[in-house]
Amino acid sequence: MRNGLVLLEGLPGTGKSTNSYKLYEQLLLNGKKVRWIHEVSQPHPVLFFTESCMTRGEYESFKLRYLEAAELFDELAEFRKTTVGIDQEEIRRRWPEAEKQEWFQELLQYDAFPGSLDRYEFQALEKWETFAKKAAEDEDTIFILDSSFFQYQIFTYLLKAAPYERLEKFVRKIAEIIKELNPLLIYLYREHTEDSIAYLKTQRGEQDLLSTWERDQEEPYYQSKQKDVSAFYDFLMDYAKYAEALYETLGFDKRKIEISENDWKAYEDEMLKLLEIHRVEVPEFNAMEGTFANAELGVSFTIRDNVMKDPEGVERRLSPRSKEEFFVEGIPTILQFSGEDSIRLLGQQIIPQWTETGTIYTK
Repeated sequence: MRNGLVLLEGLPGTGKSTNSYKLYEQLLLNGKKVRWIHEVSQPHPVLFFTESCMTRGEYESFKLRYLEAAELFDELAEFRKTTVGIDQEEIRRRWPEAEKQEWFQELLQYDAFPGSLDRYEFQALEKWETFAKKAAEDEDTIFILDSSFFQYQIFTYLLKAAPYERLEKFVRKIAEIIKELNPLLIYLYREHTEDSIAYLKTQRGEQDLLSTWERDQEEPYYQSKQKDVSAFYDFLMDYAKYAEALYETLGFDKRKIEISENDWKAYEDEMLKLLEIHRVEVPEFNAMEGTFANAELGVSFTIRDNVMKDPEGVERRLSPRSKEEFFVEGIPTILQFSGEDSIRLLGQQIIPQWTETGTIYTK
């Protein structure tokens, strides 16, 4: 196949993660090397969720003030052209008492979530450049990014009430950075945005949408809006307009897929065709059943009838990759069964700690 990077985009609730999962599954079953970077992969190579970001000068000064933790900083830091990123969740995992430390509280002052768009643009472009360079060096691997190219950028710029022109200019810069990866953009949409909003209400509940509005209501976008959750529905309508406009500006491979009929197998087939990949039927194997725990993390999950109830209480279907390995529905985690009583996690970890790659769970 010719595309080294697949970008799945669309409004919240249009199936970006679901379809990323199916592509991940099918590409691996086809024998391809794949890295699916989930929206909340941790640490995330292009987005800012739990990262502190400094200039190299700020980092060196910070490290000198806290020599007791300097070795850990150097181990976890990603060094870019002029900036340094440190994932806060990785720090918490490696230093359980981190939140009580003065250095950690200062580290949080460098949280990269944009206080200003000027700072964000500078930091984000360096992060995309670092990702693109590493991905190009790993030329046999296909990367899947969901919600990164459009969604994160639109949320960031729209909440800051930035003009569309500034957003487009920034997205064009990202497009230029990743062009050597020969990206394919797949944009999932419903013809009427109101239908996507109605779907979100049904699937996630109005309380979830209300929580999103309450989280963001102090942002500039909402200052001239009505003071209730309907303002978030306006936000989603504007989101759709921005995404449609951005799609039209891009010159690389792209395809819009209209999903109003909810015929997900047909949409998956269309995406596989774009990637020149043939569907491989999932083998039929049953996962080992029981309750599996990791004492060090203090977490456990159960498996019954090829359904996993994860440590957060979410039920996820298990899909066989082989007799020993099973995909976990909706996330880039793979369960590798060993012997009669243990499971090792493979794939790409996401923010919840139980997904950490390499973790062993025992029956």
